[in-house]
Amino acid sequence: MSLLARLLLKFTLVVVVVLPSLAVSGLFAQELKPIQLPAPQTTGGKPLMQSLAERKTTRAFRDVPLNNQALANLLWAAFGVNRPRAVKEGLGRTAPSAMNRQEVQLYVVLARGAYLYDAEANLLKPVVAGDLRAKVGGGAAAHAAATILYAADVKADYAQVDVGFIGQNVYLFAASEGLNAWFYALHGQQDAVSVAAVLQLPANLRALYGQSVGFPPQ
Repeated sequence: MSLLARLLLKFTLVVVVVLPSLAVSGLFAQELKPIQLPAPQTTGGKPLMQSLAERKTTRAFRDVPLNNQALANLLWAAFGVNRPRAVKEGLGRTAPSAMNRQEVQLYVVLARGAYLYDAEANLLKPVVAGDLRAKVGGGAAAHAAATILYAADVKADYAQVDVGFIGQNVYLFAASEGLNAWFYALHGQQDAVSVAAVLQLPANLRALYGQSVGFPPQ
């Protein structure tokens, strides 16, 4: 083999080895990290009766993110921990659940990626990186600051009712803070399966409903 051929072979090997490693490092740079939320602010906002009067569905959002404090407040209002349970061991939540099973899980989709809300730790656990908002809601949800996907075990009997309680909490929080909110169903098995694939849900979980929250358009 000539000297030129040997040099070309070495150059080819360098390119083959280095380029994949750069691609891998780029993927690592894009990985999501957990978000430790600040303690929720449990005072302030509009009075309950005023929030009830102003509660409504609005399918329009300005594409501006919520800061971590606003996220913490929103998720705590939705289904956060507000007390130790008095009768049974465990933690009480801001929304009731049938037979206190607390079966509903909240997947939170932001512009940067999707997370799973850990209410006890007040933490957002990373699930999938990238802007998935249009894939889990479409239409107006593509511009919402946050979309909450409600998921539960496929065998959970009361999850549908529990989601209703949580969704109303979100609506009242949004009204209290001057935010828009939109609760929507995943129409049919196809939509539920599609969202489950996007969020990489475990096989035992099914996506039930979504709820988008964000700032009103200017």
